[in-house]
Amino acid sequence: MLLDHHLQRGIVYRLVLSDGLRFSELKPDVLENKLFTYHLKKVVAAGYVAKNDAGMYTLTPEGRRLGMRVLDSQQALVDRAESVLFLVIRRKSDGAWLLYKRGAHPLRARVGFMHCTPTALADCAQIAQECCRDMTGLEGDFTALGGGYFRVYNGESLESFTHFTLMVCEDPAGQLAPHDEYADYFWVQKPDFSTAEMLPNMAILADLYHKRKPFFIEKTLQLTSN
Repeated sequence: MLLDHHLQRGIVYRLVLSDGLRFSELKPDVLENKLFTYHLKKVVAAGYVAKNDAGMYTLTPEGRRLGMRVLDSQQALVDRAESVLFLVIRRKSDGAWLLYKRGAHPLRARVGFMHCTPTALADCAQIAQECCRDMTGLEGDFTALGGGYFRVYNGESLESFTHFTLMVCEDPAGQLAPHDEYADYFWVQKPDFSTAEMLPNMAILADLYHKRKPFFIEKTLQLTSN
């Protein structure tokens, strides 16, 4: 959750530089108590600040993780890489690949491997397994093959910047039963990963999958018209 007011960001920033402050120490002298209290309550409700038994305001674990980033602009957040897990899922029976067509930006209407977002609450293999089950109805175990960065441009405009880990699942159990309003899922036996409808990283990811060796790459790619 982003703090939408400079006073709220200022509260967190002052506490980043302290082990705790009282209300009178935290409030700028030029502000009325009522106005400052309003914004302080917003920061507390957002889960970044708490008041301890000694009457001191301190950062919560979420506030400490936010840290100095509280001063970052919206543009600074946009410019950072999005952390994703790309899931390569294949059937042994016919060698088919599970692909999906994106229904939302970035890169809407392009076809590629499904992806999910890693979090601090579970390891990547568990997140990939849960994402696969929840989105497709398929069950399987995932292992990490490698990772890196992709920058995807459309002309001179940056469309996508991802920090990715490639996760692999062979022969998942169950029948494909998608539960994702933002994408269409389907099996393809012999996909052509070089076509214009594909995400521009697909040929690279498929090649890395076939090599089956640990890797780290950083690539800048260009969209083609589809």
